[in-house]
Amino acid sequence: MIKIAAKVNAKVGIEQVAIIFTRYSIEAQFGTKMMQRDFELASHHRRCYFSLTSLQTHPKIISPTADFILRMNNMINKTFTETRSRIVRRWEQIKAFYQRHEKYAPVAAFAIGFIYDSLTLTRIDQWLDNAILLLYTALAGALLTILGMAERKRIRRPFILKHLDLLTTALHFLLGGLLSSYVVFYFKSASVGKSFIFVCLLVVLLLINEFFSHRLRNIKFLFAIYFFCCYAFLTFFLPVVTHSISQAVFLTSGVLSLLITGGIITLIYNGGFRQHHRELKEIGWPPGVIFIALVFFYYQNWIPPVPLALKEDGIYRSVRRVDDQYELKFARPSWWQFWKNDEKNFAYSPGDTVFCFASVFAPTKLRERIMHHWQVKSPAGKWQAVDKLSYSIVGGRDGGYRGYSFKKNFSPQTASGGKEKWRVEVKTANGLLLGRINFQVRARQGGLPQMATVFR
Repeated sequence: MIKIAAKVNAKVGIEQVAIIFTRYSIEAQFGTKMMQRDFELASHHRRCYFSLTSLQTHPKIISPTADFILRMNNMINKTFTETRSRIVRRWEQIKAFYQRHEKYAPVAAFAIGFIYDSLTLTRIDQWLDNAILLLYTALAGALLTILGMAERKRIRRPFILKHLDLLTTALHFLLGGLLSSYVVFYFKSASVGKSFIFVCLLVVLLLINEFFSHRLRNIKFLFAIYFFCCYAFLTFFLPVVTHSISQAVFLTSGVLSLLITGGIITLIYNGGFRQHHRELKEIGWPPGVIFIALVFFYYQNWIPPVPLALKEDGIYRSVRRVDDQYELKFARPSWWQFWKNDEKNFAYSPGDTVFCFASVFAPTKLRERIMHHWQVKSPAGKWQAVDKLSYSIVGGRDGGYRGYSFKKNFSPQTASGGKEKWRVEVKTANGLLLGRINFQVRARQGGLPQMATVFR
């Protein structure tokens, strides 16, 4: 319906007409949309109102205006019709494209989700990220409890029983989100070959959960992977909260994970341990085995030392602090070795000093003592400890807390081939291995090489 209000000035005449085009509606495939437009001309005295059907009473004056309005209405209808057709065609093209490539959709969704996590999960001590992971863990535990009670036929609500598949899918979604985040955090903390074993284990679990979730509806498997996710989360969350990292904190994380998992089992079986002791053994032994395995991995330094991470390291000829930066000097490499920014093939002459620079990230307010273990490879092929130097760090800096140690009195001339193989192990006071810096020292021929300088 089109309503028109005309304002007519009695003194001046009906030439000054105000027509207000206030509302009209258009019916389309996607619903009803209301559009408004007002046309108003100045008037000062009287008003008279009439509908579109009364325009015929003044055909010479009003008909051109009515024709204009009708033309506009037709034009808008035509525009919306064409737009609707284009939208429908585009939607059909998208549907056809998806149907042709539907088998690749899970892989694409997994890749996009993992890339998104890699870009957005920057710091392991971000409270928002940790709050989301904590929420995911709590929701996953709640869903696991519901699924377990439904399997035990302790839940009889039709709505829940009807949507058990949806609840299981939601549980796998939450577990996938947790595992994806853990892969990012643990990968950033891993810098030694052995620690990548644990990262590979995380990746395998992530892929299994993503692509075989429709086959993994067994409650025992769900309890095992849930315990693993709890342990992996508390391993870095407790140090962030307590500002401390130690063996006791790691073991406490495992015990808390066992208690959480045991609490869910208690809710499912309603405390009936004697009546269901066989089932409880079948459900309880996988978390126990995982706990023992992770403790073994920890003492073998196979688990990355989260939440700590070795951000930067290198071997240099000179290290000194300049304002809020460190000036690092090393022998300038050849022009084609553009990727080198330190001197791991150290040309040594008596009197030279070898500096080991390391930047260790730690969560805000976490204090730790960092050890530099200098080791040389003996002619028998074994690593021998030579020096142990240390310094304290305080967490909070994005690039990590910077520190260095140095050593003199090398003897590459007496080594086989005129070279000595060295390494510096960067560890915590508790023995957690953050990284290894391998380099060799050879006898220098000639004068001092040309220097290059970087700032960290």
